[in-house]
Amino acid sequence: MSANLLLDKIDQVRRRHRSVQISAGVFKSVLALIGLVAAFFILDWLVLYRTVGETSADRWARLLLLLSVIATFSYVVWRTVWIEYRRVEDDDDVALRIEKGHPELRGRLISTVQLTREMRRQPKNSGSKELIDALEEETVDFSRALNFSDIINLKVLKKVALVALGLTVFALGLGIWRSDFTKALLGRMALTQQTYPTATRIVVLTPGMKVAHGEPVTIELAIDAAGKVPEAATLDVRSAVAGVTSSFPMSRVAGELPVQGETEMVTAIRYRATIAHALEDCDFRAVVGDARTRDWQRLTVLQRPTIKALSASYQFPAYLAKAPETSAIGDLRALVGTKVRIQATLNKAVVTARLQKRFGDVLPEPIVMDLSPDGTVATTEIQIEKTGYYKILLHDVDDFDGLNPIDYAMEAIKDRAPQVKIAFPAKDKTVTRFARWPIAFEIKDDYGISLASLRYRVSALPSADGAEIESGGDGSDESEPGKELPSQGFKLDNLLTQTNQKEAAGEVVFDLRQLNISEGQKVTYWIQADDCCTPQANVGRSQRYTFTVVDAATMQEMLERERKGVLGNIKTIRDKQKETRDGVDKVRQTLRQGAPAPAPPAR
Repeated sequence: MSANLLLDKIDQVRRRHRSVQISAGVFKSVLALIGLVAAFFILDWLVLYRTVGETSADRWARLLLLLSVIATFSYVVWRTVWIEYRRVEDDDDVALRIEKGHPELRGRLISTVQLTREMRRQPKNSGSKELIDALEEETVDFSRALNFSDIINLKVLKKVALVALGLTVFALGLGIWRSDFTKALLGRMALTQQTYPTATRIVVLTPGMKVAHGEPVTIELAIDAAGKVPEAATLDVRSAVAGVTSSFPMSRVAGELPVQGETEMVTAIRYRATIAHALEDCDFRAVVGDARTRDWQRLTVLQRPTIKALSASYQFPAYLAKAPETSAIGDLRALVGTKVRIQATLNKAVVTARLQKRFGDVLPEPIVMDLSPDGTVATTEIQIEKTGYYKILLHDVDDFDGLNPIDYAMEAIKDRAPQVKIAFPAKDKTVTRFARWPIAFEIKDDYGISLASLRYRVSALPSADGAEIESGGDGSDESEPGKELPSQGFKLDNLLTQTNQKEAAGEVVFDLRQLNISEGQKVTYWIQADDCCTPQANVGRSQRYTFTVVDAATMQEMLERERKGVLGNIKTIRDKQKETRDGVDKVRQTLRQGAPAPAPPAR
């Protein structure tokens, strides 16, 4: 019965010591939790919030930080609470600690506990039962005046409890006072997108954008006018290639402007900064007062669509019988009717490509060009009709238009009419109706002759009042002004020896006997040539000459007058030659005699 009393007292000490240790562990865990939350806040607010921004990296970083907090807190709970909860001290350990706290027991308690336990296990081998009972009675009597529980140290528990309660009250008060920070902290620990409050409240920053290489970029920042309004702001620009960050001042824009905030319209103050030339990809954010935009906005620098290479494939009109040609020059120069296939190789993919023609101030509807599957090659076919210009308008996949597209010249060469010249007789003649005149001619064309003929028109006989009426070979009268009168003629066969012959010369005998004309009529004639142009040939005509038909007597008289005139001219020439010789002889004679030479006779 005495042994049971000692064991009960030992068990009371054990239970109380275990409770004290667990309680101390709980308070230590509370302190650890407060410290870990504070550490999370400091690292998140001073490091993650100001550097990483609202990106996936920020959420992953907060997740790692939160896992570290949970792991550390779990370790503290495991070391300070769980281990103490699972630990069960045996009677010997508790008895030794009691004797250490009460030296006056001099080993009685541990000896009594051990001998009593041994006697119960092995009664025959444990020694004298009377001696053990006597020791047990003595120990019980001696320990009645002792308080075994006073060996438990409560100082650590009290100190930890006071600190834990104090910090808890402080944390709760601070959290209630700055509930905005508390809300943001709890939200960020829950891995939601929350921002910490600042005195200066940023409303909006120009979002990330795509810009053309080398062009200026203007970025605007708006802050709530109800918060703290600094005089200036700063734009941080970080190179996406080198990672170097540069700062640019943002000037304040005069006036206030209503801007849509997260939940409502607010009156905002604006700041503005301009990057003169966007040369490479970069990230930017704004810093104003104690606030900064968490996210780095991406400024993507892209090339505008341009033409890398241009080729023009010419398909000439069929009548030229000319093989197709390809040129790498954008300016076009070709015969009217030529089809040109234009192919533009581009520096990037486009969604639309249009060919815009221009004729002076006239702009026809643009031609939509065909695109390759990857959008980097644009092709179309045009027909050269008249001189002007063209350019290619591009719109790419990044919503950029081509800047200052090149105006290419487009020269339409007309197929000119053949040039026809009569070389002989090349003047009007008076003839009889039996005359046969050789007519020599030359024909030239820029692209080829297809047909040549001698054309003529015979006038009617003089009317009763002596006037002549010009008529065609079929006897029809002259039609309205500007219209070619009907005529007759015949082809000049065997003149052309090859296809698309550009030059020809020949002679044809114009036999007036076949015309059955009478004296007093006139025959107007010319050489006419058609070129190879299709569908309508160009017609060239020589100068027109006239045969005036007279009777034989009149012709004889005219020839006689002409003969006499020629003879008179010959006599005049001979007289002048003789006079010149006589003058020369006198000069020579005077020079031999040394006398001054007489003046030559006047001519």
